[in-house]
Amino acid sequence: MSASHDQPRTDARPYSEEAAAPTQPRAALKKSAHRANTQRNMSLTAAALVALLGVVSLGQVSDQAPLSAELSRVADTSKRDQAPGQVKRNTDPAPAPLPATDPSPDPTTAPAPAPAPAPAPEEPAVAPAPAPVTTTTAAPEPAPAPAPLASTGTTGAMPVGVPGAWTMAFADEFNGTALDTAKWSNCWFSPTCGTMNKVTTSPSNVSVGGGNLVLSLNSSTSGALVSTNPKGGATTGYEFTTGYVEARIKFPGDGTNLYNWPAFWTNGQSWPTNGENDIAEVLSGKMTVNYHSTSGAHNQGTVPGDWGNNFHTFGLHRTANSADVYFDGVKVKSYSTDDGNAPQYIILNVGASGSSPAAYGAASQVQVDYVRAWK
Repeated sequence: MSASHDQPRTDARPYSEEAAAPTQPRAALKKSAHRANTQRNMSLTAAALVALLGVVSLGQVSDQAPLSAELSRVADTSKRDQAPGQVKRNTDPAPAPLPATDPSPDPTTAPAPAPAPAPAPEEPAVAPAPAPVTTTTAAPEPAPAPAPLASTGTTGAMPVGVPGAWTMAFADEFNGTALDTAKWSNCWFSPTCGTMNKVTTSPSNVSVGGGNLVLSLNSSTSGALVSTNPKGGATTGYEFTTGYVEARIKFPGDGTNLYNWPAFWTNGQSWPTNGENDIAEVLSGKMTVNYHSTSGAHNQGTVPGDWGNNFHTFGLHRTANSADVYFDGVKVKSYSTDDGNAPQYIILNVGASGSSPAAYGAASQVQVDYVRAWK
């Protein structure tokens, strides 16, 4: 701002020198009078000039500060609103073009510019209306029914490994705490409880627990037996002619030999006329299959494998004139029969043997998971 005040004084000095220059060649007489007149006119002219310059200077002072700030804000002031009190003169030189990006104004020397209107935001795309939400909760899909287990006793259970359209006719899963006497007799021809396989058949050696039927050899003379013989102590029992019977059994043994004289078998009311099928019979420490009838004893021999200390399924498919034996769903023996397809009942027992390793008490236990029969 000091340069604006100094400029009028700089301009006044050449004006005074130019006025004085033409008077130098004139006569001396006129010099004094003319000098006085000139001095008076100079004084008046100077006074007027000073007054005029003062007004112009004041206008410049008041004009240049907002103009300078305005120029620093925008490149073209003709498109901006003027600050209050600013004097617009057409004689002002056009300002030099400013860079495209305006420098920030000094807040101490210029009022804040009016904020430029924000560009209208692009209208967002209209999202599709969401699908209507139903408040009704769909019922969960029922879980698929599990395949029947060997120990469930459901009517849908089928023989292991034996195809055919079977209908279950008898089943005991041994899930209670006592023997079901409607299905079973707890000794050989109860209540007298006779002898079988060299031992007496004692009901005290028969128990049910943990989902298993348990038969024990208590001593060399005291064993156990159960049967479905309705004429041997079972209230209802079960007998069959043609059909399939199956049991899941764990026989005792040491991995090499089986113990004692246990067996899973079927028998008729008149022996040997009505026949006897020894489905799984331990002889001399090995698992064997045998058949007895009026024509004699028909030993089918041993079945290779380790059949002790683990549960296995043993089954008999009986027809009018033949029989097939299955171990774990595999046919291991097949033979002809001559018992006239007479009714037979189911027997499980443990006795003493002179040729198999002996074991008593817990080591002798025959455990039966289930017994089932189909027609």
